[in-house]
Amino acid sequence: MVATRRSHYIAAMSESTRAPEQRLRPFAGFPEELVSEILLRLPPKSILRCRAVCKDWRRITSDGAFLLAHHRRQPPRRLLSFVRDVGCRRDLDYCIETLDLHTNQLRSVVRFTDSGLSHYDDSPFKVYAACDGLLLMSYYTRLHLWNPATRKWCSAYPPALQHDTIMGLYAHGCPHSREYRVLYYRSIGVAPTFYINTVGSENERVIWPETSSGSVTQWLQREPLNLRLDKPCLFSNNLHWPPCSTWLECLLVFDTVAEVFRWLQGPTKLGRMTWLLEMEGSLAISSSNIGGSEVDLWLLQDYKSAIWVHKYRIKLPVLEIRRFDQDAVWFSQVVSPEGDVLVDVGGFLLHYDIKGNMLQKFHCDGRMLNFTTHILQESLVPHTFFRTQEDGNVEEPPFFRWL
Repeated sequence: MVATRRSHYIAAMSESTRAPEQRLRPFAGFPEELVSEILLRLPPKSILRCRAVCKDWRRITSDGAFLLAHHRRQPPRRLLSFVRDVGCRRDLDYCIETLDLHTNQLRSVVRFTDSGLSHYDDSPFKVYAACDGLLLMSYYTRLHLWNPATRKWCSAYPPALQHDTIMGLYAHGCPHSREYRVLYYRSIGVAPTFYINTVGSENERVIWPETSSGSVTQWLQREPLNLRLDKPCLFSNNLHWPPCSTWLECLLVFDTVAEVFRWLQGPTKLGRMTWLLEMEGSLAISSSNIGGSEVDLWLLQDYKSAIWVHKYRIKLPVLEIRRFDQDAVWFSQVVSPEGDVLVDVGGFLLHYDIKGNMLQKFHCDGRMLNFTTHILQESLVPHTFFRTQEDGNVEEPPFFRWL
């Protein structure tokens, strides 16, 4: 008995004196491929915590191929934005949240309080684009690129937005050596001039009108302000903007590889409210009218020949919607490949399925609710341009507050 107790004591002492790295080796003996597969299923925040467990896990979860595979597994979630009054002063809460349509849960991505202006049109904060888990946002006249998963950020050129209108953000190059480029135009003089800037560089490059087709050039010179520049959709290495009016049935397209503009013929008889999304591996258009009872979904069956097919017509329960606000008009759009419809009415966000059945309702305790076209798919992939902000003297934007 004494010998047994002594052996247990020696074993316990031996275990306690082992190095922490020797004690903390979960799944020791498991094949590394299996461990990697298990870790790939974790959300980004858990991956960051796992790096502190042991050297093996840190090495696995820091590998470039692992991070790309982890990014591809993250669910794409649409961004909602709104502002909220705080207290009796003129302070405002600026909120960006993601909506999980499977669980109907909202999660904060950006939230901060600032002494904003009384009108949302004068808001110092705006989200322009989402690409590969990165958000392009402005705060007053400064433009920033930010990764919500890692909270890394950098300033983006141009440094002032008084004369520049942001059109989109896109990746250029192969996955392992990608550049991220900002497309924007400047309206000084008679016609706008279009520019491209690579994030991390302050050198802008003119790409219009020399590189675009004649018809696009002429139309942009006449109607640049009619473009719905806040609603781009990045699909198949192209930025797409929905038709800007009922009489123009073409989508404006920017080829991010050749970096030229062109037209894409759209479907006929679209409603006044058109939104672009990706569905079944194709480009799709959600079409409706303000306060309308129907939402149509068009699918681009043949991209090269611009052949569209009418996929769905979703009928909404008008009487049910009007119960939330008898006098309000509402806006509706298809927002997912499954045909989920979101309706914005009287401070409420209503979630309907493809058969017109209400699944959930959300009350927005703010104002100017906007379900954007921006899709966030979180990523832990590192980028060299974030290293430029390691100087402690650089004032960071407020996007990290209250998260």
